[in-house]
Amino acid sequence: MKPATAKLFDYEGIVASFALVQRLLPATGSMLIQRPSRSDAFLILVYWLLAAPIIFFSYLQQFGLERALAGILYTISLDTLSVYALVFGLLPLALARRNAGVVLGVLVVFVVLDAHLYWLGYGVLFDEEPLRWNLLAVLNAVMQHTKSYGMLGVLMAGKRYFDVQKRLLQTQQAQTESELRNLKAQLDPHFLFNNLNVLRGLIQHDPAEANEYLNRFASLYRFLIRHKDDDFVTLAEELRFVDEYVYLLRHRFGAAYAFRQTLPEAAELDQLLVVPGTLQLLVENAIKHNAGDEENPLLIEIEASDTELNVHHPRRPKLTPVDSIGLGLANLRERYRLLFGQEIRVEDTAAGFRVTVPVLRQRRAWAAGSEPVAVRAAG
Repeated sequence: MKPATAKLFDYEGIVASFALVQRLLPATGSMLIQRPSRSDAFLILVYWLLAAPIIFFSYLQQFGLERALAGILYTISLDTLSVYALVFGLLPLALARRNAGVVLGVLVVFVVLDAHLYWLGYGVLFDEEPLRWNLLAVLNAVMQHTKSYGMLGVLMAGKRYFDVQKRLLQTQQAQTESELRNLKAQLDPHFLFNNLNVLRGLIQHDPAEANEYLNRFASLYRFLIRHKDDDFVTLAEELRFVDEYVYLLRHRFGAAYAFRQTLPEAAELDQLLVVPGTLQLLVENAIKHNAGDEENPLLIEIEASDTELNVHHPRRPKLTPVDSIGLGLANLRERYRLLFGQEIRVEDTAAGFRVTVPVLRQRRAWAAGSEPVAVRAAG
C-alpha cells in the first residue's frame, strides 16, 4: 500500500500565483527559481511528521521492518524532491513564458519520468514488477505517484501562492508611497521656486541657455510622469534622467558639487535594470546633507557594474544640520527588497558615505559581464 492523497494541483491557482511573480520580476526568469524559505522547510517538516508514521506502519505491515525503513526514506526523499522541482523550479519557468503548450508539455514529461523513477525505486525495495512502457502501465504509475506527493504539492503550492500575494501587496504599498512622494516632489514649491528663479535669471542674461534649461527641466518631469507606475527602468534611462537633474543642480550651485561616473560599455546600460529614481534620490541625499564649495567641490561618484550600482562621496556635513527622517532612503531600501529580493548596502563612516544597490540584467541579454571601462563626467 502506498500513501494516498487528494488531487495534485489547483492549476488555475498556481498559474495566478506565478503570474504575480512574473509581474513582480519581469526582467529575469532565473529569479523565479527560489530556494524554499524557512517557513517552507518548516511546513515540509510538519507534513512529514504527520504523514510519515502512517505510511511507515502501512509499509511495516506489508514488507517488514527493514524494507519499511528503506521505503519511508525513499518516499520522503523522492516526494520532497518532486514537489521542490515542480513548485520552485519547473512550474515558475514554464508559466513565466505564458505558453499553455509549454506548461502542459513540461508537466507531462516531468510527471512521466518522475513516475518511472518512483516505480523503479519501489521495484527494487518491494520487488514490484518493472514498469512496462505501455499507456496503461504508465498511467497507473503516474496515478500512484501522484497520490504519493499530491497532498504535499497542494500544501506547498498554496503556501507559495499566499507568499506571492503577500509580497505583491507589500510591493504595491511601497510603490504607492513612492508615487505619493514623487508627486509631492513634482509639486514641491521650493523645488519649483528655485528652478524658476534660475530660469528667470537666464532669460534676462542668456536666452539661449534659458531655452536649454527649460528643455532639461521639462525632460526631468517627463521622466517622472512616464515611469511613475514602472517597477524598473534601464540604467541608461536612469543615467539620462540624473544627467538632467545634475544640469539643473549646476545652474543652482555652480561648481560647488562635482560629479563623476564610471560605467560599463554603453551597450550594457540598456540591459541593466534599476528602480526608477534611484540615482536622483541618492544624489539629492548627498547634496542635502553635505556642504559644497566652489574652491573645493564635493565629489559625488557614480559607479556601475553588471551586478551593482553605487553612489559615494566624502562626508562634509553642513554647518546647520538638515532635518530629515530618512524616508526616501528607507523607501528605496524597501522597494529593492521587495522587487529585487536583495538589500541595499549603506556604509556611513567618518571618511565618506556610500550606498550600493543591486542591478538586474534583462534575461534576453544574459551574457558574461563586463568590467567598467568608461569614465565620463555627468551633466
